[in-house]
Amino acid sequence: MIDTLVQDAVGAQRFNGLIGECVSMPHADYEAVRDAAAAILERVVRAVDWPRLLREASFRHDIVHPDHEPEARDWNLSTGVCGECLAEAMLADDMGAQDWKRTPTTPRENGSTDWPATVARNLHHRDNAHWHPYTDARP
Repeated sequence: MIDTLVQDAVGAQRFNGLIGECVSMPHADYEAVRDAAAAILERVVRAVDWPRLLREASFRHDIVHPDHEPEARDWNLSTGVCGECLAEAMLADDMGAQDWKRTPTTPRENGSTDWPATVARNLHHRDNAHWHPYTDARP
């Protein structure tokens, strides 16, 4: 996931395989983007309501494909849901009462959004924020 976020942010870069460093941009900058992507992932993982997500994925699995015979790598025996149901539950707009029969898949509306450009374009607003979680000054 981190590699995907990094590639979305800076594009495909070239690496020197002998030293394992990025050569098409300053390696320190590449590592800073990688650290930022890891921080994003960590915040997302901690923000997820995992019990709700697993419950929602189980509901979807029971409704959409209850007779699904998964392959070994597709199945999580500890939760009783497959990867597809887990992904759809995580992307679902509704909480708790998703109608999986009517809409078994979530819309893919953000796939072409250039999120790094949007973030870069709006970073100047950070200075004017009343409070920001990464500043020392708290209101």
